[in-house]
Order: sequence, then structure tokens, then C-alpha cells
Amino acid sequence: MRITVLGPWGAYPKAGDATAGYLIEYDNRSMLVDCGSGVLAQLQKYKPVYALNSVLISHRHYDHVADLGCLQYACLIDADLDHRREALPIYIAEEPERELQFKPMKGSGIERIYAGGRLTEGELEVSFFKTFHEAYCVGMSFSYKGKKAVYTADTYYDDSLIMHCADADVLIAETSFYADMKDARNYGHMNAAEVGRLAKEAGVRKVVLTHLPHFGSVPQLASEVADVYDGEIVTAYSGLNLDV
Repeated sequence: MRITVLGPWGAYPKAGDATAGYLIEYDNRSMLVDCGSGVLAQLQKYKPVYALNSVLISHRHYDHVADLGCLQYACLIDADLDHRREALPIYIAEEPERELQFKPMKGSGIERIYAGGRLTEGELEVSFFKTFHEAYCVGMSFSYKGKKAVYTADTYYDDSLIMHCADADVLIAETSFYADMKDARNYGHMNAAEVGRLAKEAGVRKVVLTHLPHFGSVPQLASEVADVYDGEIVTAYSGLNLDV
């Protein structure tokens, strides 16, 4: 399983870059996780849109869905050109009682996912767990041939996250604030010290810092995580490849 970071930024993309987006490739299949601002352009550096087999969306905030409408337009055009013969399944996390923001369109379908649910595609199994954010949001645990990768999506720190991240080969963790931001919880996000604590308590082998802030010195985040966690630490950037 290869994971390529398409966008590492929170809130909005830096010039020429993207917010949340991750390409997962396995067994000649391709899955897109989140589709933030700039992700569609980044994706096409690696795959044509019609090569995607599925899309998972962690929550409805714009930095995770800004390019989703354009992705649906691309699927429509691909369907008209006969590049795509089956509708692209787009799975969006949302509470059962809330209407989904996006609707099916020619070339793409919309389905709901939720905490506690599972999705199996070939030898890849994805389980969804509750995170703690303003909008309804799910983290994702990917299991493939005995390997495990976990994506926290957006969340503040909570001890319940530890069991979902436990023993991950790779933990892709939102790191929105520096360690001195003690009230990160109020914003629905984690600071670097909390990411270090989560990685340490979960016993993960590698932590990848993502959903990065636009202020301060970003390299400082890794050093602050290292004050708590002694495993491998990588700061995400567009084009980063993770082989799991």
C-alpha cells in the first residue's frame, strides 16, 4: 500500500499547493481520501481522475471538500467521453439525520459513512472511528496485508483515539498548532505535544504531521513532537510517498 500526500495544509493551501488530500494505491486500485482545495490538480500529477476507484471524505469542512464538486464534474466529463463506465463511489461522513451536502451526478455516486462502519475493497479494509471536531468527522484505519495506517482527520486530543491508532505502522496525524497552544481543544484540533502523546501511547512506528499551520516555523512541530515521542517523525509535504 502506497500513500501519497496531495495536500498537507489546514484551512487554505499555500500558493501552488493543497489542503487535505491523500492518494492510496494498492493492488492496481486507487482511493482518494479527502478532496480539499487544490487536491484535484495535485492528484492529476499521479493519476487521471478516471483511474480513481473510490473516494472517502472525513467531514464536510471546506478544506476537506473544496474540490469535490469539481471532481464530480470531471467524472461527468469522463463518463460522457466513455473513460469512466462505472460511477465513482464517493463516501462522505455525516450524521444519519443530516442531509448530505453533495448529491449524485452522472459519473459519481454519493454514499454515507459513519463512525463504527467498515468498508472493504479487495484486500484493503477501512474502519471508521469517531473524532472530535466541530463538524461530524471520522478518522480512518486502513488495514492491508498485515499492515496498518491510520488517518486522524480533524480532531482534538482524546484518550479514546489511542485504541484506534494502536500499533499503526503509520499514523497520519493532524498537527494544527504548536505545543504552547494549550487550548487547541477549543478549536477542535491537536497541538504538537498532544500528537506526540497520541503517537507514544498508541505505540505507532511512524507519525506523519499534517493539516499544518500557516504561522510560526513549521519544522518546529517535529521537534515538539519529539519531546514526547521517540519514534520516526515526518512532516508532510505534497508529493511525500509513504510505503506501508
